Amino acid sequence: MANSQLAYINPVILKLARKQCGYTIEQAAKSYLSPKKLEKVERGDEYLTFIQFLKLANRYKRPPAFFYLKEPLIEEILLEDFRTLESKEVKFSPILIDTYKKIKKKRDIAVKYQNFDKKYDYSLINLINIENKPQDVAGIILNILKVTMSQRKKWKNEYDALNSWKEAIENMGILVFQVSGISVEDEMRGFSISELPYPTIVINRNDSPLGRIFTLIHEFGHLMLKKGGICTARKKDEEHFEIERFCNTISGAVLVPRSELLRIQNIEHLDKTKRWEEYELDQLKKTFWASKEVILRRLLILNKTTKKYYQKKRGEWKKLPKPSKGGGPLPYQKVLTGNSKNYIKIVINAMYEDKITKQDVSYYLDMKLKHLSKLEEKL
Repeated sequence: MANSQLAYINPVILKLARKQCGYTIEQAAKSYLSPKKLEKVERGDEYLTFIQFLKLANRYKRPPAFFYLKEPLIEEILLEDFRTLESKEVKFSPILIDTYKKIKKKRDIAVKYQNFDKKYDYSLINLINIENKPQDVAGIILNILKVTMSQRKKWKNEYDALNSWKEAIENMGILVFQVSGISVEDEMRGFSISELPYPTIVINRNDSPLGRIFTLIHEFGHLMLKKGGICTARKKDEEHFEIERFCNTISGAVLVPRSELLRIQNIEHLDKTKRWEEYELDQLKKTFWASKEVILRRLLILNKTTKKYYQKKRGEWKKLPKPSKGGGPLPYQKVLTGNSKNYIKIVINAMYEDKITKQDVSYYLDMKLKHLSKLEEKL
């Protein structure tokens, strides 16, 4: 009977698949079998029934044939560079790992059909090193992306700012994706892949628009260092924290350029005893389209406030409730904001050149075909 037939799979591959998904023995076993049974199967002491095996294969999101491999495949998930907020240890949840894999696949699709896009100059990748002065690097980035203060004056809200920075970076041939369902505080704000062509930046839609802008430029710094990947925030990793601090400083200097900040009113002549009021920081926030925390951090770096006052205000802001979000976007809007425009254009161009089908487009964009015409109209 099918229920009693045994699946003679490779136990090493079975264990590897579970770990790649981020599941504990208990989480993986679920109601299919006991954790003790799964432990024995992973050791090679017992076998799964074929029905149990198919359920686990489906849970691990792997084709059944994968578990019959003689040797494990080298997993492409890089575990050295995940940017988080406050966590001392990073938990790689199943959804986070699955998201990373999906982004890698999308980048692979862009690379496969790159002939349906223009060519890009990727000399900015590996252009800098950690010995460079962050202020100098910020100047290089502003020169490359060409986002001026006069342009910022035209932005009406935080989403105008986010979309403009995103577009400027995508114009460099960089794929920018936004993902959701992942905790900003506990897991990640963003990650990057520095492989060529189509280096990739991913930001967390659960973050605020200004938070996403900061992460976008932070990860752009990672690409310029050619230090992309998934970050772990371990204090014992001194090199990692040097890079994170370096990229944070770059991002702040890009968003709030020193010369532009000091030029405003009387700031250049103020000293660190100045107590910055909320309304003043709000005004600066809407001048630079950066968060009040980033603004105050820049003022601290420029010796226009004290570390004690900065930490006090930062603590106050962290306690504030997060603003509620409105209703979800329309299907085509979700595709437009979640995916890189470069990626969408490549997929659609490949379809019109008969290299892929409309069904492929639906699969690659995770969208029903009835929304395709509206997507093209808004692209």
